[in-house]
Amino acid sequence: MSYNKILDNDVNVIKKDISNLVESTKSQYARAFEAMEKRDIELANKVIVGDKLIDQQQNKFTNMALWKIAKQQMVAGDLRLAVGSILISREIERIADYAKLVCMFYINYQPGEIEIGYISKIFDLVNQMLNFISTLFENYENDQRKKVLDLRKMLDTNLSELNDLLVSEIESSKKKASKQSIIFINAIRELRNLERAGDHLVNIEEILNFIRTGKFDEVFVDDVDFQ
Repeated sequence: MSYNKILDNDVNVIKKDISNLVESTKSQYARAFEAMEKRDIELANKVIVGDKLIDQQQNKFTNMALWKIAKQQMVAGDLRLAVGSILISREIERIADYAKLVCMFYINYQPGEIEIGYISKIFDLVNQMLNFISTLFENYENDQRKKVLDLRKMLDTNLSELNDLLVSEIESSKKKASKQSIIFINAIRELRNLERAGDHLVNIEEILNFIRTGKFDEVFVDDVDFQ
C-alpha cells in the first residue's frame, strides 16, 4: 500500500471517529429527553454515568490522533486536520456535558411540564446543531460560516424568548421563595448552559477555518442580544 493510501486511511479514521463522538453525544441528549419525558430517574442517572464514557471516547480519540501525527509525520493540511480534530473532539465533549447537567437538574428539582417543555425545545435545536457539526466536518473544505451563524442566532433567539417566559413565571409567582420559583430559576440556568452549546459550534467553525486556511479567525455573532 502506498504512503498516500495509508495517509488517506488515517484521515478517514479521524473523520469516522469524530462522527462516532457526535453520535454518542446525540444519544446522550435523546436519553436525557426520554428521562425527563417519562420521569425516569434511573435513566437520568444512566445519562450522568454515560458522560464518563464520552470522556473516555474523547481521550481515546486524542491519543489515536496524536499517534497518527507522530507515525505518519503529517504536514500541512493533513496535520491541521489531525490537530484541529482533537480540538473539535473537545468541543463536542463539552456539548455532551450539558445533557448530564440537565439530568442532574431533573433529579435534584423534579421540574414540571412547563420547565421540561422549555428545555426540550432547546434539545431539539442542539440536536440540529450536532447533525450540522457532522456535515461541517465531512465537508470541512467548504466555508459554511454563514450557516453556522444562522443556526447560532436561531438558538440564541429561542433561548432569549424562553428565558423571558421563565422570568415572567417567576415574577408572577406570589411566593418568591417558593419551590416553584426556585425550579424556574434553575431551569433558566440550564437554558443558559444549553446556550453555551452555540458557543462550541462557533468554536468548531473557527477550528475548521484553521484546518482550511492555517489561520485562526475569530467568528463574530452579530445582532445577537441574549439578556
